[in-house]
Amino acid sequence: MEKDNKKYALIFGGLQVSDEERFRVGQEITKLGGLTFSEINKSKDGWFTKCDQLEGIIAGSKNPEPTSAEIEDEIRQAIISAFNVQIQAVPQESPFKFEYGFVGGQ
Repeated sequence: MEKDNKKYALIFGGLQVSDEERFRVGQEITKLGGLTFSEINKSKDGWFTKCDQLEGIIAGSKNPEPTSAEIEDEIRQAIISAFNVQIQAVPQESPFKFEYGFVGGQ
């Protein structure tokens, strides 16, 4: 019996996306019957994968040994780009600051 090696990931993965945007994208994906990426092609130069339902969704990187987290992140970014998902900016104050100044009075 062949082992099922499918992995599942959340499309928005913690990103700040409005309910309306989630609904819109969800409807589009439902019309397609879901999104799957059956084959991850690896080589010494990196990896890539294409969406089975929409050939224009392509993800990859130059890392020849990607982690599951990296693969999921790259696929997520490709999906977000393909569906023009509007992400809500959530400003976060950082405890770390830096200073800079111009030379020559600019």
